[in-house]
Amino acid sequence: MQGMMIFESPIICLGFANIMKAEFDVDIDYTDRAAVLRAAQALVPYEGVEGFLMFTGWDKEYCSEEYLVENRICRWLDGKFVYFSRLLWEKNKF
Repeated sequence: MQGMMIFESPIICLGFANIMKAEFDVDIDYTDRAAVLRAAQALVPYEGVEGFLMFTGWDKEYCSEEYLVENRICRWLDGKFVYFSRLLWEKNKF
């Protein structure tokens, strides 16, 4: 959990919130540390599209990389195929 201490900085939180908006179209109140941490914990990196599809069980026939990226479900970030789990995000709100 020590790595999460980085989110003590308002500048880091603001930058993270801006990235989440740009990449996943998610609005996060950067002044709400709990919301920032929830969003960070809802990001799941995969080595690639195949790994994501295999691990999550999404159907390959109906779900392409193009679909996942266009609909901001997953994004290529720093060489990883990153999934933002809205289920985890919502589940941890309460």
